[in-house]
Amino acid sequence: MEDGKTKRPSSSDVFTISNRFESQSQSRTSSVQSCLPVSGRASLGGYDHRAPKTSEVRAEEKSDTAGVDKCWWVAVLAFVMTTMESSSSRCSGFLMVGIMEQMNVERGLASWPVSLIGSLIDCGGLLSGPLSELFTTVPVLVGGSVLAAAGIIASAFAQDITWLTVTLGAMHGLGLGIVITMLQVIISMYFERYRGAANGIMFAGSTASAFIFPHLLLFFGNAYGFRGSLLLFGAVLMNMVAVSLAFREPPWVRRERIKSRKGVEGTQRPSLSTPQEDNRTNVSGFESVLRNIRAVLKCAMIYVLVITWLVFCYNYDIFFSTIVDFAMDKGVSLEDSVSFITYTSITDLVGRVMLPILTDRGFLERSTLMTLDYFLLGLCAVSLPFCDSYWTLLTACLGVALFLGCAITMQSVLMAQYLGLEKLAMGYTVLGAFCGPALLGKAPFVGFFRDDLGSYNEMFWVLGGLSFFVSIIWVLVSLVDKKRARKWQPDITDRLSRPKT
Repeated sequence: MEDGKTKRPSSSDVFTISNRFESQSQSRTSSVQSCLPVSGRASLGGYDHRAPKTSEVRAEEKSDTAGVDKCWWVAVLAFVMTTMESSSSRCSGFLMVGIMEQMNVERGLASWPVSLIGSLIDCGGLLSGPLSELFTTVPVLVGGSVLAAAGIIASAFAQDITWLTVTLGAMHGLGLGIVITMLQVIISMYFERYRGAANGIMFAGSTASAFIFPHLLLFFGNAYGFRGSLLLFGAVLMNMVAVSLAFREPPWVRRERIKSRKGVEGTQRPSLSTPQEDNRTNVSGFESVLRNIRAVLKCAMIYVLVITWLVFCYNYDIFFSTIVDFAMDKGVSLEDSVSFITYTSITDLVGRVMLPILTDRGFLERSTLMTLDYFLLGLCAVSLPFCDSYWTLLTACLGVALFLGCAITMQSVLMAQYLGLEKLAMGYTVLGAFCGPALLGKAPFVGFFRDDLGSYNEMFWVLGGLSFFVSIIWVLVSLVDKKRARKWQPDITDRLSRPKT
């Protein structure tokens, strides 16, 4: 009876059979990785059923990997562009005095073209975002360069203050706003890990401009008069057109745009663009603009970035425009007060270039750096009214400039991080739409404290309080990011299927 019964296999027999089938399977397969589910691919039962990649596709992916964070020439070109883009802002005093003498107008009227330049630079994303969706980034950058240079050249032939307001204020300012917005987008395309350092190099051009163009325009003015200096200034800025033609969109961004517009489903580069939904349909450029605006408005972080940028603009513009007058109110001589501009430009440069490297090297999270930066900025700002000597006031001013420099660089880095490349240009459009009207209140804000209350002290306390408020917001952002990181579980199969580098 026992011989006739079917013998039930033991656990050791099952293990032996399993090992035998495993060895046969491994001998028939060249790689186990092909049997593992791949992130981002449609699979059935954990197997990838797509056709193997062609050599052309593999070559494209290899070239993309080799290009990210490697094209430092792009950062150098952006530095050159920013040096020229910031020139009129750095020479605003020369322009205002020249307008008063040439047009024989008072300070109030003469300040309109100059102040309009700054307002339209901050609102440059309003126009550049939709245009970049329709014509891509580089053509819009070239167009902005042409508009900025043409505005200065046309101002040389202005007959009245209205003409100057249109050409110098509107045309030139709008062109500069388009240029700086597109430069930030291009830097974010080429850099991911070292985005902070690359943006720092680009924004360092603004500081370099302060050491070059005021002396250059003064020389032009003494030699050829105010109109002649504007004409030569415009000729110098025409070099922006030549430099902008040297930029190219990276191939991975160009391919993703083509796939998006054709409605072709494709695998996107991780962290370099935002995920797109499957089964996309062909969309026109206008529909793409509306779609991206809706996507940006649905992103909660855009409102954090709007508040951060608004507080930064008030701190930056008001601090650098009032520091000389504030120092003189404290009893510092005019010569020593003017020297503050040079000294703060140095720490401003250090903040733009060096502090963001802390996040690139992994010493700090980006949200943590923003928290510390705005807290220390607020601390320096509220300490300004208590500084009664030259050295204490200079120390506080150096601290304010240092942390403002870091803030402007990190703003661009965080825009790219939280919005992604696909929505980045439209993110600047939304940023300009929210901040543009609010930034028009800078002049009344300063006038209320200095003219009505008679002192800048309360103004710096308010600015410091706003900086503390932004710091608290970034504490919350940092906590949310860490909570999400703890909830995230790595996919071991995706890690195994990823090729080694």
